[in-house]
Amino acid sequence: MTKSNIAVLIIAAGYSSRMHDFKPLLPLGQTSALKRLIQTYKAHGITHIYVVVGHRQDEIREALKDDDVSIVYNEDYDKGMFSSIQKGLSVIDETLSAFYMQPVDIPLIKVGSLERLYEAYACEGKGVIYPTFLGRKGHPPLIDMKYKELILASSGEGGLKRVLEAFKDDALHVNVCEQSVLMDMDTPEDYKALKAYDSFGAPTKEECLAIMHQDEVPEHIIKHCKAVESMAMSLYDYIASFNLCINKNSLSAAALLHDIARQERNHAFVGAQKLREMGYENIAHIIETHMDIEVDAKDPLNANELLFLADKLVSEDEVCGYEKRFEKAFNKCEGNLEAQRNITKRLNAVKAIIAKINNITCKDFPYG
Repeated sequence: MTKSNIAVLIIAAGYSSRMHDFKPLLPLGQTSALKRLIQTYKAHGITHIYVVVGHRQDEIREALKDDDVSIVYNEDYDKGMFSSIQKGLSVIDETLSAFYMQPVDIPLIKVGSLERLYEAYACEGKGVIYPTFLGRKGHPPLIDMKYKELILASSGEGGLKRVLEAFKDDALHVNVCEQSVLMDMDTPEDYKALKAYDSFGAPTKEECLAIMHQDEVPEHIIKHCKAVESMAMSLYDYIASFNLCINKNSLSAAALLHDIARQERNHAFVGAQKLREMGYENIAHIIETHMDIEVDAKDPLNANELLFLADKLVSEDEVCGYEKRFEKAFNKCEGNLEAQRNITKRLNAVKAIIAKINNITCKDFPYG
């Protein structure tokens, strides 16, 4: 099984009546919702891309004139989405094994989610693969072509959901870490939320939790990460008015995920690599220095230093102050000179970061 045997059916034929604008061509980032989906599936390695059109088809054809996709016109688009699914399936390449059923109004699907669906389909032998985010089923399902004729023969009552419900035993729900599988743009408010999510620049708190659950991070480590995130946000708020170039969203995500690999050797590096592989380079950069950091008094305060400091102000899930934290560490390593040298180096880094904060705020640090 390879991706050359997989297609995507992008349904872009509807009226967009609740949106009060034409959803396929709404801007998202540097392109449109429809083109964003096409780019994502191409990045996933899908070459069989079918776009089903209807309402305002000429505009879509013009927008996609330079894209290597198959455009399918559904003359019955006014009958609803299921008619477009049937039309797309009726012309899909007979040699293909499966297809993603992708509504155009769920446009921020990520390659990572698609990869997990494809891997599950290739390995588990199930006929319908659904993405789920924190227990909620989303889009797109990946559907085996063995259901093609059943879908084509359906009256359409209850839509695709009704057809597939009869085959629950052949379905698999796959956990993904991107909440975009749940996010549509049926209304202007939905569209506004999608744009905000797209510009967030970091995994959301819910996505961080999903990442930790996927990696089977123990509950006591999750509690510690939440406590460190709370402290990091307090530190950020304390210095926010001084216009430092620190991204709050990235700092929050890095704090929540900083100990994702704590059970492994050299966990700061390993955790950073995990995040890099997921495409979160900015978060990885912050995480990899949360254990050891070089502090230059001449450089501006940065997110790496805030996370390092926040981690040293929290013992498990309780704020304890750095003096108590380091006293405990010294006592634990009594007689181990190399370990104590490393602890001293970290203590000096904490003091240097606090000195920066005191210089910025012209006040004594409140979290000692």
